[in-house]
Amino acid sequence: MYMFEDLLGIAFLASILGIILIVIIAPFVYLKIYIRNKRKEKAIELNNRLKEEFANEYQLDIIPNNAIIESTEECYDENYYQLNFPHWKFENMNKTKDNRMNNNYIVWEDSYLYINNYLLSFDNPLSLMDCIYRLRNKDIEIKKSFYEIEKINKEKRKFEYNNAVLSIKDLIRLYGSKPTDFEYYCANIFKSIGFEAVVTPPTNDGGYDIKLLKNNNIFALVECKLFDKTKVGRPLIQKLVGASVTEKANNLIFVTTSDFSNEAIEYANATHVQLINGENLIKLSERVYKNNENNNYFDEDSIKLDIHDFSEYMPKDILAICYDNM
Repeated sequence: MYMFEDLLGIAFLASILGIILIVIIAPFVYLKIYIRNKRKEKAIELNNRLKEEFANEYQLDIIPNNAIIESTEECYDENYYQLNFPHWKFENMNKTKDNRMNNNYIVWEDSYLYINNYLLSFDNPLSLMDCIYRLRNKDIEIKKSFYEIEKINKEKRKFEYNNAVLSIKDLIRLYGSKPTDFEYYCANIFKSIGFEAVVTPPTNDGGYDIKLLKNNNIFALVECKLFDKTKVGRPLIQKLVGASVTEKANNLIFVTTSDFSNEAIEYANATHVQLINGENLIKLSERVYKNNENNNYFDEDSIKLDIHDFSEYMPKDILAICYDNM
């Protein structure tokens, strides 16, 4: 009996002590949370104010939501940027997500833009590059990065190479390791004959590689295949025809460095798909490059990093996320 009463007494004292501790500690916890939230609100308010200030100073309509701006006392001697790329904490050999590991997540590496007395950080490198291009369009000088210089040098070599008379073997040797560059090669040919040519991002698998536009309307869809000896078969033509339904394109063009099977040619004739094989591609290239005086001038400022270039540094699954969140 006495033991039970003692236990009740101890339990009562413990509950009283617990209440006292809650009464004492709760205000401190609440105060800590309140101060933290106020600091967060002030940080957001400051960031929004700096965004507005930055946008007004540089006449920009939009500053990405994921950008964080700081005002620094230091005024940088030159404007420059630093690219860092997100990656999976646990990744496969090809850098994509490793589903065998629990709690896998993306490690977001911030990229930075240093401009005058502002420091901008972006968790999405594509958003950073978009901001840089809009600033450069306002005649703001921003030093080219290693990645830009590397692409400029590579494109200059291609430019010099493309202005020579090419053969199919030349094209295979030049673009075989990176077929997406062949898509740009074809796009440049169409640009030279008066189209606006837009190369689709590498995450797209819609059955075509290039959109040809006239007066901002889709004129044609183009599929490009860098094949050595393998002929393009009917299924690939069918895939392009299927894409035309989604994009509502009336004209379809299929370009290859090889040739087309008899079944592919018959199907293309029936569905009004224009076929350009390797022989005709070389003739078209020679006519474009020989007759276009603009091809004698290489414009470094026209070379921009795009989503195809970022595919070298980020896996496709993360690249798709970055592209959707721009």
